[in-house]
Amino acid sequence: MAKHKKVQQTPSKPAAMQYPSAGLLRRLGALIYDYLVVTSLLVIAGFIGMGVAKLLLVTGMASVPAGEDTVWLLTRHPLSLIYTLWLAFVICGFYTWFWTRAGQTIGMRAWRLRIQNEDGSNIRITQALIRLATAAFGLGNLMCLFNRKEPRAFQDIWAECRVVVLSKQENLELLNK
Repeated sequence: MAKHKKVQQTPSKPAAMQYPSAGLLRRLGALIYDYLVVTSLLVIAGFIGMGVAKLLLVTGMASVPAGEDTVWLLTRHPLSLIYTLWLAFVICGFYTWFWTRAGQTIGMRAWRLRIQNEDGSNIRITQALIRLATAAFGLGNLMCLFNRKEPRAFQDIWAECRVVVLSKQENLELLNK
């Protein structure tokens, strides 16, 4: 008679733990890609803002002092606050949309990165806004240098999420969803 050995099953790791954390260089690569995309979006948003300013001038709803042009309306007029908030909305909207929908921005997709909760789920809007508020224009990523075993940026810690590196196959699967 053969004895049956009991095979102990090890508990599976949470979904986020099966992926390595993203290091500083990979994060910076994705950040540069995303800055190019955001810059393009800001150019488009600027054109829209300029169009609205021109429309306000043509309809007589706004005016500029003698010797000034439409740009004065967007930079030194009380309406400039609205214009600034519009541009901030475009930036925040870009990151929030991509992070909460797929966990990846365009730059993150190119560098096979994904932002997620510990259980592997997409982050919430509040987490995305916390990340934006604490990222310090990308400088929060420098914290990855202090813990090379499990690199986490300042904004990751505050938003209680992780940026992980996906395999090529997993990155393609996310793209096809």
